[in-house]
Parts: sequence; C-alpha cells; structure tokens
Amino acid sequence: MLYGYPVEATADNWLHDCLAAILSGVHAQLTSGEIVPEWPDFIPGQYRNRLISRTGLKNRLTTYLATISGLTEEERERILQAFNDENQIANLLSATSNCESINDLPLAVQEPVCDLFDYAFDLLAGLGIRDEFYRLIYNGIKYRVCPFCGLEFFDAPGAAREALDHFLAKSRYPFAAANLRNLVPMGQKCNSRYKLDDDILKRADGTRRQSFDPYGPVSEISISLSHSQPFAGKDGQVPAWNIQFHPVNDQVATWDAVFRIRDRYERDVLDPSFKSWLTEFSAWCRYAQLNLNGQEDLLDALKKYAEVHESFGLQDRSFLKAALFRMLLKHCSDGDERLSHLLIDLTS
Repeated sequence: MLYGYPVEATADNWLHDCLAAILSGVHAQLTSGEIVPEWPDFIPGQYRNRLISRTGLKNRLTTYLATISGLTEEERERILQAFNDENQIANLLSATSNCESINDLPLAVQEPVCDLFDYAFDLLAGLGIRDEFYRLIYNGIKYRVCPFCGLEFFDAPGAAREALDHFLAKSRYPFAAANLRNLVPMGQKCNSRYKLDDDILKRADGTRRQSFDPYGPVSEISISLSHSQPFAGKDGQVPAWNIQFHPVNDQVATWDAVFRIRDRYERDVLDPSFKSWLTEFSAWCRYAQLNLNGQEDLLDALKKYAEVHESFGLQDRSFLKAALFRMLLKHCSDGDERLSHLLIDLTS
C-alpha cells in the first residue's frame, strides 16, 4: 500500500456502534433470562429516531433475535465473541489476534447475520454516511489515486461513487460489514479484478499473514527497478523487469499477492510505456536545452530527470518513471555502452 487514509474519516461510525450496542444488549438479556424489548425499544435512545423508520433493519434484527433465541448460551457467546473479534481490525491485520469466520459459526445463524449486515452496509448510503466518509477521505489525502496500485485516479465527491471495498471480506467476516474502519475506497480494477473477496488475513494455504492497515501507520514503500536488464525483455528492446519493493516484509508481500502489483506494473505500465517514456525524456532534454555530448552529460540528465519525477510522488505514475530512470542511470554508470549510445542518439 503506497499511503494510508486519514483515520479521522472513520470517526462518525455511529451505525456500527449502534449495532454493537444492540447485539450486546439483546445477548446479555437472553443470558440473564430477561425479556428482550421489541422494536424499536432495543435501539439505544440516541440512535432511535434515525432508525425507527427503517423497516428493513427491523425485519432483519427481528429474524436475528428469533434465531439466537433458539441457540444455546454457549453458541450465543461464540456469536457475540465473533462480532467483537471481527471488529478488532488493527489487531487482525497485524496478526496479533484472530477471529472466527461466518462459516465457523452455527449454521442456523449464518444467513441471518449475513442478511442483517449486508443491509446495514447498504444503509450507509441511505443515511448519508458513505458519501460524507468518502468526502473526508478525498479531501484528506495528498494524491487522488488509489493507494493500492497508484495507477487509478479517484473521482471527486459528487461523481458516481468509487468502489468501497470490505478489506476484511464481508462474505467471510460479515460482522465488520458496516464498520467504517473496515471500508476503504479503492480503484475499480483493484476492487473488482484483483482483490475480489480474497481473505486478507490468510494465505491460500490457510496460514495467517500480516497486511497493511489502511487507516494505520503505513511505512513508505520505495520501488526499485535497478536489477532490471536492458534489451533483455520480450522484443529485445524493453528491459527484462525486476521489480523490488523496500522494505521487504509480510505486509508488502500480502499487498503484492492480493493486488498482483508486480504483474500489473510490468504488463500494464512498464512494457507499453517504456518507449514513450524515453521519448518524453528526449523532449525534456531538448526543452531544457541539454546537449548530451558525452557520457557525463547523459548521466547528469538522467539524474536530474529521475529527481524531477521523484518530486512528483504518486502523480501521473511518476514514481514508476523515477524508478525507471534511476535504473537507466545505474546501467549507464556501470558502463552499458549500448544503452548510453541509444539514449544519447534519442536526444540528438
């Protein structure tokens, strides 16, 4: 993940807080043998007026309550524990805690839980929470590009809504489906072609893994192409790409595996853009009136051009352009005469 979202955008998480209070209350009343109030009396008072007209929520909560009433106390405790555990987002992503998935819970409750929390997620839009949440994120980030790839641009608030991903997939962890802490704006390709409903908490073999927390501290990732080999790619003209991420850790490995970052950078950006980026470099040299009369002039120009793109950060894929020209600078500095002659000829 290339940058993190402002956690302040998740502050108005009242619908999730309300559901947490309802579930905690009705479970406690069933355990103590008390009579559970009817709708809407089991809604905490501060939220009641906002939700009293939502008959869809009433029907789903009534079904959920009827279902858990027929379970044992031990089963109800497991269900409430699953709710609490699934919403420890930061701990789950750092692999310092675990949770049961919906398929681990009693079969009778699985459909009512999924139905209830699917509806609650949809309700975020109807209550205006979703749009305000996105507005706060959009206005709070430096680069209006998807932080999971750095390639897809975000539209401004008021446009058709960007994809809102359940970082912990709601098909597996539905209790976190309406928790803003688990919801992340994401580019359409990242969301619908790559992440899909992948389990961010587990590898394909079922073992636990760490992942970036989109609302937690995100270590800056640097991308290096320095070990790529010029003229060794598919057509003998583009390089054979070697994409390296720093730091090397489990979070970065999960990010790359889930979003297919290396594959996408190579196939969708570096291969098709390599020649046009060299043409842009040539045009920049001419505009800057840089006459590349030899090796020293070339090295100086490559260094300056890489620095220009480094200063642009994630804008317009400049982070990949900077990595490319750092790689070209390295190989030219190391004595690759064929590459040096090519670049000098391009600018003549």
